Amino acid sequence: MKVNVGCGYNYLPGWVNLDSDPGCRPDRIMEAYDLSLPGGGAEEIKALQLVEHLGFFKAKYFLSECWRVLAPGGLLTLETPHIEKTFEIFLSGDAGVREAALGWVYGSETRGMNHLYCFPEDLLAGLLAEAGFEVKETSEFLYQPARPALRFRAVKAGGEKAALGAALRRRLLDGKLADFGWEPACAGQEQVIRGILEAHGSPEKVFEQALYSALFALEYFSLAGKNEKREPALALACERLLEWKIQGRMAAVFAARSREGRSSGEAYGAALVFGRSLLEAAAAGRPAPEQPAPEAEAPAVFSRGAAEGWFLKRKALEERMDLLEGR
Repeated sequence: MKVNVGCGYNYLPGWVNLDSDPGCRPDRIMEAYDLSLPGGGAEEIKALQLVEHLGFFKAKYFLSECWRVLAPGGLLTLETPHIEKTFEIFLSGDAGVREAALGWVYGSETRGMNHLYCFPEDLLAGLLAEAGFEVKETSEFLYQPARPALRFRAVKAGGEKAALGAALRRRLLDGKLADFGWEPACAGQEQVIRGILEAHGSPEKVFEQALYSALFALEYFSLAGKNEKREPALALACERLLEWKIQGRMAAVFAARSREGRSSGEAYGAALVFGRSLLEAAAAGRPAPEQPAPEAEAPAVFSRGAAEGWFLKRKALEERMDLLEGR
């Protein structure tokens, strides 16, 4: 099977042509970062002028999905705007050249054709390696006048970390747990995924990631223990943390310290200290403390950026209500 992801109107006979837009009449309609395809069944994937439309976080899921879908040694061909060369052309060109280059940076104003993120060459090469690919060839060409493009040809390499990352991201997609709607949450999720993958092989260190997302840690333990007859003890501890609404309780501590006039760093530190006490209680089978009550709309992943963004939005809304009510 050969797969043309994000085919648009570039329909390739003999390939499975996929796109999220039904208007271009693809063989199958699906999102590039969430491929409803079996694992290990594709010999080749093409994604031409696609990743810049996905954004940084969805692109990471897309590369992970490509690794999962490809057979060992399968080929991935990526094309995307060469952002460094485009900047050079813009800086040295006349008005017409600059206009063309800007359109290449930002994409078209046609619905769905805007560019969310342009990847520098070294960054995209790093993301490919992180996802488990070995870059075999990198080339440059002019897609259109004043619009240089970059092409990667990479093969699926082996590696337990890549396999685990692909499987974990697939579980998050299947469970509708991957949230792409708010950038601080996206960044927090990536922080937890990276922490889990770096801690793989040490269950206790993976469990520490439950401090930021008990749900993601539980997904890891459920994945790692799927062939075991009984649920791992740390998976049960993660379930306790979810019942206790650990991230909501940490948010309550963060909000309380912030209202006391503490800096966001101090408030976040206090929340982490409290969260670690919950981790210890859950792992030891002790009951959770009754206070504080969890915040109902706390961020699901409790990174510092997500906590700060959540509290600032909440504070702004409270101040607006106070103004409306004349307080």
